[in-house]
Amino acid sequence: MSLESRRRLDFFERIAPHYDFLVDLLTFGLYARFLRKAVRILDPGQGETILDLCSGTGRVASWIGQSVGENGRVVGMDIAETMVEIAGSRYGNYGNLIFLRQDVTHPWNYQGKLDAIFTSFSVHELPKDGRMRTLKQSFGTLNEKGRMVIADFNPQISGPGRVLVQIFFGIFERPNLNFLSFKQEDMLRGIGFKTIQTFPVASGLFQITLARKSG
Repeated sequence: MSLESRRRLDFFERIAPHYDFLVDLLTFGLYARFLRKAVRILDPGQGETILDLCSGTGRVASWIGQSVGENGRVVGMDIAETMVEIAGSRYGNYGNLIFLRQDVTHPWNYQGKLDAIFTSFSVHELPKDGRMRTLKQSFGTLNEKGRMVIADFNPQISGPGRVLVQIFFGIFERPNLNFLSFKQEDMLRGIGFKTIQTFPVASGLFQITLARKSG
C-alpha cells in the first residue's frame, strides 16, 4: 500500500464513528437520498445474495438486507477495520448480514455465486491498477444473470460540470485525479458486461451505473 493510500485509510478509520452524520450534514441529506436511489436501481430481491463492496458503516447493507429478507444474505466488505467494527455493532444482530475486513483489490471468494454487487463512492478511491482488478473480480463472482451497481462521481462528465468535479478532486481527492480519465463504461464492456445503463444525478456530476452480466 502506498503512503498516500495509507493516509486515506487512516482518515477513514478516524472519521468512521461520525461518517454517516457528517456526510448527511454536509450534503443536507442528499447523500442518503442518492444512495437510496441507487439501491432502488439495484432492485434487491427476496432470497438474493448481494455483496456491498466497500460497505463502510453498513448503512446501505442494512437497507439491502431488508429487501433480500431472512432467506437472503448481504455481505459487507471494507478495508477499514473501524468501519467493519461499527457496521457489526450497528447491524450485526441482523441475521442475514455479515461484515468482513478485506482489501477489495486483493482476491476474495464467491466465484459465480453472487446475484448482485453494490458499491458507492469507492471506485474512485481505488488505486488505478486496483480498479481494473476489482471490477474484473466483481464480474467473476456474479452468477450468469448477475448485476452490479456503481454509484459514484461521473468520470466522463463534460462541460462546466467537469470543471467543478476537477476543482473538487484537486482540493479533496488529489490522489484520485486519475479517476477523471477513467473510461468506466468502456472498461465494464471490455470486462464482459453485456448491458450497461447510466443514470445521471445532479446535472451529471454523479452517476449511477447498472451493469448486467447478461443481455
